[in-house]
Amino acid sequence: MRVSLQEAGDSVYEAALAGAAEATFYHTRAWARILTSSFPSLEDRSGLLTSTDGDHALPAFVWRRASGLLRTHHSSFPFLYGGPIPGTGPAWQAAASYFSGLPGSARLTGNPFANGASAEPAPQGGSLETGTETTHLLSLPATADVYWETVLTTQKRNDVRRLSKKGVTVDCSRDPGDISAVYELYLQRMATWSQRPGIIYPLRLYEEMMGQAAEEVRLYVARFEDNLIGGTFVCRYNGIVHYHAGYFDNEARRLRPNVLVQERIIRDAIEDGYRVYDMLPSAGIASVEAFKESFGGVRTTFPVWSKTGTLHRLAGLLRR
Repeated sequence: MRVSLQEAGDSVYEAALAGAAEATFYHTRAWARILTSSFPSLEDRSGLLTSTDGDHALPAFVWRRASGLLRTHHSSFPFLYGGPIPGTGPAWQAAASYFSGLPGSARLTGNPFANGASAEPAPQGGSLETGTETTHLLSLPATADVYWETVLTTQKRNDVRRLSKKGVTVDCSRDPGDISAVYELYLQRMATWSQRPGIIYPLRLYEEMMGQAAEEVRLYVARFEDNLIGGTFVCRYNGIVHYHAGYFDNEARRLRPNVLVQERIIRDAIEDGYRVYDMLPSAGIASVEAFKESFGGVRTTFPVWSKTGTLHRLAGLLRR
């Protein structure tokens, strides 16, 4: 299959997203600008994927490491949803062909909102291996009362009442000081990991999210006795609310602020007319998945295609 990726202006690219139910915030030009402003080693190559099936908007990035010797081609970054829009089956075949033919390492991440992605394998004879990721999706009911009475468990309803009575509050904030405070909680979490994470997100990423996508990104913060004890960045686009990232003070874990934050995010999404709440992948952590399911999240898989280039394989051998 002959495919090519052509540059496209913002208006042309965004027009391809319009009306497509599978288009996510992570497909938009706003997200691409946020990424390239936050990661100097990331190059944006997004454009129109041209094939016999037609033209499709395709997010595409190149991540350089080790002074540019190691390169990974991504359909989204970092490891979020990607792929062609509109997401027809043949378009996924074209995207797989394109990423398969790129030199070095590549990762074409699917999309749980695109039915065509799950039906199309990597091209025969291609170099991509097929895998899966898992997220949790909640189809939002018509009203917040319906969610409270029929979806939220009795235990969670009791938790919300109890924590509210204790004085834990949740509100939306755009205060730069709150953004920095939530980021510090992220760094504290990273410091507790037994292995060094593959990437540490910079503060600028969250600052750019709140600055460049003010209409789409919210920061929900939890407080107790005037102290910030947690916060969650949420992306809202095309009828979908994504729980992008949440960080909480380990010292305040008895207060369970994430319970109140989750309930508030979902209530606001319903009241604002959104159709789906996407809780994003949980890295296979069973306790996190159980927590999301307690709020009504349904486990949903989507495909990922990837390959490891020769230099990345050699670098891995040297590290071992």
